[in-house]
Amino acid sequence: MPDSSRGSTDRKSERRDLGKLMVSPVTERPIQAHSDSPERVAMRARIKKFVLTVVVIAALGGALFGYDTGVISGVLVYLTPDFALSQTQVGVITSSLLIGAAIGSITGGWMADRWGRRMTLLFAGVLFFVGAIAQALAPDATVMIITRLVLGVAVGTASLVVPMYVSEISPPTYRGRLVSMNSLMIASGQLLAYIVNALLAPTGNWRLMLAMAAIPAAALVIGMYFMPDSPRWYLKQGREADAKKVLQQSYYPENVEPTIAEITQSEAADEAVKDSLSDQLRKPKVRALFYTGVGLALIQQFVGVNTVIYYAPSTLTQAGMGNNAAVTSSIGIGIGAVIGVMLGMSLVDKIGRRPPMFLGLAIMIVALVGMGLIERLTQSTATGYVLLALMIVYVCAFQLGVGVPTWLLISEIFPAPIRATAMSICTFLIWMGNFVVSLVFPPLGELWGASTMFFLFAVISAVALAFCYRRVPETMGESLDDITNEAES
Repeated sequence: MPDSSRGSTDRKSERRDLGKLMVSPVTERPIQAHSDSPERVAMRARIKKFVLTVVVIAALGGALFGYDTGVISGVLVYLTPDFALSQTQVGVITSSLLIGAAIGSITGGWMADRWGRRMTLLFAGVLFFVGAIAQALAPDATVMIITRLVLGVAVGTASLVVPMYVSEISPPTYRGRLVSMNSLMIASGQLLAYIVNALLAPTGNWRLMLAMAAIPAAALVIGMYFMPDSPRWYLKQGREADAKKVLQQSYYPENVEPTIAEITQSEAADEAVKDSLSDQLRKPKVRALFYTGVGLALIQQFVGVNTVIYYAPSTLTQAGMGNNAAVTSSIGIGIGAVIGVMLGMSLVDKIGRRPPMFLGLAIMIVALVGMGLIERLTQSTATGYVLLALMIVYVCAFQLGVGVPTWLLISEIFPAPIRATAMSICTFLIWMGNFVVSLVFPPLGELWGASTMFFLFAVISAVALAFCYRRVPETMGESLDDITNEAES
């Protein structure tokens, strides 16, 4: 968030030298010449093994988030005729999970503080397992809606607590990239859902598509049972011995005691300056950043990405592609999303947050206009494949320009006293926006045509591009403390 009014060349040079953004004021001491000794090498390998184990197990929550939001796209192709669903019912079944996710995103933080990150993820894992089995056995649309609502609570909880847990238990060296890693987990889960849908498409067994989520859910529960909680939560509970035990597994010995002291000091400082949201919003710069965060949350959903994620096979069949081919072709959309996330992750710390946003949104506008034009042509297999190619480009551009930068920016731009509250509000708005778009797309698409909807999303994307150009700050190279100090100045 450069500010020319600071005027100091030295200050600008200092900001450039800050390097990767940390998500915690706790810093890790540099390792000197002894770092290559055999003992040090063995210690580093042990730390990496422990951190990798934690990340892989916790990542199952993110992957389940992606799977359960992505699998419905293939399920609807077979569920709709089986249950004789209207387009309104299709929208309600799809979006019911998102209402649950909004609830989970609000209650997840409270549960994580009260019960701990580990127990909250265990609870989410149980909900994932029960929800997967229950929706697979649903006898009618009403039961399906209820079970997906329950499953949504698990999705919303995981979306909030997984990155929190992983970032708090990992050494600061790795924390900066973990915010973006959550997007990769979600995209990979969605890709897995598309692959499972494609493998089961010849059988039309939508119940098995849904039930397959129970396997990683069980793995999440079993894995988290053996994991510790985060040292930060242990210290909040006065359990210093437990915090030290975890830090001894993830930090070098000389960093354990200083890290405990710094976590304790940072928690005390946060409590000392914790203002209410209304108090903070009286400050013009804080208010501007809050509105920017809300705008980013709404943009992420109202550019229409989840109409592709949830309804791609249905849209492709309407364009002239066969059912099985449409479900199988959706794998390409999942691959496009993963590629977009990886591109975003590689660019946000090299060229900044703003340039990928502008590039991604510009490509999205072109792709959406193309999708709208293709939808107006005569239905044929060729038309369906051209539409699929444009969808892949669109989803890839979305992850590059909106998906990765949005999650990263809403974790950076808010000052420390209101960061948790503001992030919760933005996460809630993301899920509610997802709900609204997913609910109205099927009936409005039936009323106006998918072509008109794609043109509408193109217009919204153009407005989003103008908004981001005018309102989104550049935070690359800025520490969170610098952002807080500047916002409150």
